[in-house]
Amino acid sequence: MPRNRQQIPREERTGDLLAAATELFLAKGYVKTTMADISSAAGVARGNVYWYFDSKDHIFAAVMNRMLSREIRILNEEQAGADPLSRLVRGLSDMRYSRPLHQAMHDRLPHSEEVREAHNTFLNWIVGLVDELMAERGLDHAPGIDAALVRDVAIAVFEGANVPNDQNRPAHEMIRFLMESVLARCAGPQGRKR
Repeated sequence: MPRNRQQIPREERTGDLLAAATELFLAKGYVKTTMADISSAAGVARGNVYWYFDSKDHIFAAVMNRMLSREIRILNEEQAGADPLSRLVRGLSDMRYSRPLHQAMHDRLPHSEEVREAHNTFLNWIVGLVDELMAERGLDHAPGIDAALVRDVAIAVFEGANVPNDQNRPAHEMIRFLMESVLARCAGPQGRKR
């Protein structure tokens, strides 16, 4: 016998809404997805969606955070022994399907604190792996290496790769090139750090 809607735990209902929103955002995009679409797809009364999420931006930010959390969990399980660059490249490659959603985040950044926070969470994940790679190679405090600049360039490459443009290579390819170039610059003629 199906449960009464009031008997469904909040976490389960929130999960249903996030799953429905994820599918809709990926299929229709942020702009064309309405809260009515999300409530209908999740089987929740239209007005009741607002008991769980204050706005479409709130649910959008939650979807993006959930996607990143899932990717981090998968990477930690499947790539546990891999170096930070491999994990970063794999994560960015795996998440290419969500590129239009990352672009939509940029459109919402000036309008939504929740979306800004979700976007910053994503960028902080990238920075964390760049920092981990630099530390692993002993480059985080190496003379002649500006670790903050390396982080900033990695973010700029990622953000630039997600601008709508058919000319761009995928972000994971460009970031791999960038980081391998930085690492090669730091290696001496015999492959040692300078």
